Amino acid sequence: MAVESVDKLFAYNEWAWQRVFPSLAAIHEEAYFAAQPFFWRSLHRVTVHSYGAEWIWLQRIRGESPPALPSADQFASLAAVRYVWDPLRDEWRDFISNLREEDLNKTFRSRNTEGRHYTILLGDLLRHVVNHATEHRSQITPIVFQLGYPTEPLDYSRFAGTFLEES
Repeated sequence: MAVESVDKLFAYNEWAWQRVFPSLAAIHEEAYFAAQPFFWRSLHRVTVHSYGAEWIWLQRIRGESPPALPSADQFASLAAVRYVWDPLRDEWRDFISNLREEDLNKTFRSRNTEGRHYTILLGDLLRHVVNHATEHRSQITPIVFQLGYPTEPLDYSRFAGTFLEES
């Protein structure tokens, strides 16, 4: 049952990003890169960070400990971010599809970008990945809306209704 829950959370995560990407793509590039009065300083920076977080967690699960997240400077556009993010979603789907219930209760050990070691249950780590993405989507959408571009509701309940309709 827990694996099904994690699978559904990752399906929600993908569903929600697929509703944010068109809003970001509609924004004029100048506004996408422009300094904004929030923590991440630009929509581009928070988008790259969101991708980078999903990338680094999967690398860590695979036993790697990258010393840093990808930098916003590495990506010239939203399309460039999507170019690497879309295949990453397939990698996450493959990983989740091979999970077993007992995997979720395994202790996961890794090192963060500051070199500090930490321990967390794999199931909790996977829930964190989705929660982290939700946090950043909730930072992105108000900025997009304030810039005058359309956004879509991202509530889990909307996804869950859609998920049932498609089953």
